[in-house]
Amino acid sequence: MPIAGQPNARWSLDFVSDSFGTSRKFRILAVIDDCTRECLCHVADTSLSGARGARELSALIRIYGKPGCIVSDNGTEFTSRAMLKWADQNEVPWHYIDPGKPQQNAFIESFNGSLRDELLNEEIFDTLEDARRKLALWRYDYNTVRPHSSLANQTPRHCQVDHGVPSG
Repeated sequence: MPIAGQPNARWSLDFVSDSFGTSRKFRILAVIDDCTRECLCHVADTSLSGARGARELSALIRIYGKPGCIVSDNGTEFTSRAMLKWADQNEVPWHYIDPGKPQQNAFIESFNGSLRDELLNEEIFDTLEDARRKLALWRYDYNTVRPHSSLANQTPRHCQVDHGVPSG
């Protein structure tokens, strides 16, 4: 698995769940760049299939370029035919962590912890649109305002500039 020494060397993906309204569940697909720690996207919906994930990854490639590698767990969405076909067609190597070993995907697990502590545990979401709006505001703050100790107290966007990557 390549070391995330530069932007787009490795992206990490995972799902987080929460609820809105009368306990209706929704899921969030989070994608981060392991080098810059930038949250490339949050996709929130009541159902997220492998085909939907593949479409979202294609959109990210149009914005950021192709990653050198993607890391995820073995969830059904990530091992679906649609996702396997997408990875093959786009020639993106995919590394699945060992089952029960979330520490092998530490960047996204740390990110999910921040998302949970700073937003999901603090907010009540009235609707899916409300959740999407609050996620977008939190993502903006995470990427452009709040310094990260893992980035020498820079923001992910500032880290991109240091690596010569235009902000997307």
